[in-house]
Amino acid sequence: MKKSILRLNRYKALYLVLEQYSVAFENEALASVELLSTLNSRLSDLVSNLTRPVGLVYQNRKNSRGQFNDALKRAIKIAMAVSRKTENAALRDAATNYQNAMARSSDHRRYEMAQHLSELLTPHSLLVGTLSNQPDFLQQLSTAVQEFSQTLTGTGLSLNERKSAKSEMNALLAECNRLLAQELDGLVEIRRESHPELYNLYTTLRRKRKPRGRAGDKPGLSDISGTVTDAANGQPVAGAQITLLQQASVTDSDADGFFALEELHEGNYTVGCFAPGYQVPANANVQLGSDDSVEINFALQPVETILK
Repeated sequence: MKKSILRLNRYKALYLVLEQYSVAFENEALASVELLSTLNSRLSDLVSNLTRPVGLVYQNRKNSRGQFNDALKRAIKIAMAVSRKTENAALRDAATNYQNAMARSSDHRRYEMAQHLSELLTPHSLLVGTLSNQPDFLQQLSTAVQEFSQTLTGTGLSLNERKSAKSEMNALLAECNRLLAQELDGLVEIRRESHPELYNLYTTLRRKRKPRGRAGDKPGLSDISGTVTDAANGQPVAGAQITLLQQASVTDSDADGFFALEELHEGNYTVGCFAPGYQVPANANVQLGSDDSVEINFALQPVETILK
């Protein structure tokens, strides 16, 4: 983001110079000057949103995850107790499997577990209320499931909005650069004799300065984002686990198959992907620069397709 902010500030400074000497322009030339102002305004809005810590987006999901996991663990224990009382083998097997798999399951998979347990326990609502000492236990579980679903959806939307905002910001920065190079530079050049102060101020700002590195400067943080889809039908794969080997971290794809690995330092990274029912694809090796943004997409082959 650092480079983008510096570019935006330079474009704003150039517009202020052009505005100061607006009498030098008219008609189409003035329209080009005003277009730079419009682009700067939209860029300012995007940068303002993107500089907000992305950690705030993840923190809400983290807080909600803790509360939801507690509710799911309690539901599993109640399901085991009910299965013993009713000799319900299906309920017992589901609760046992979920207890064993919970630690390594994604957020979306845990959500599905809670939904399934709620369905299995509903016919035994009176017994559930007695064993849990909470007559409204199933209602509380249903509420926890719904709230967690809303949190996952909201987090996914926020990350998608950031991704779209970054794409739009990069496109607008490129448009500003084209506007300057293809129109405004020439318009100022032909006014060199009539408005020398305009020419001198403008060209000084346009002159690219080679940045000097300073001890202690930190490189701009970068990000890796992308989508996970089913190679057979092109549909998004939710709950796929995206691994970042260098940080031993795991991120889940959202309902639209989107994932984001943000606040990464410059360097080499290995990104892997895993989803139940799909062949594990080859890892992607990425080299990130300072303030970089890289897109990686995984198209997963269903296991059933491979076995045919």
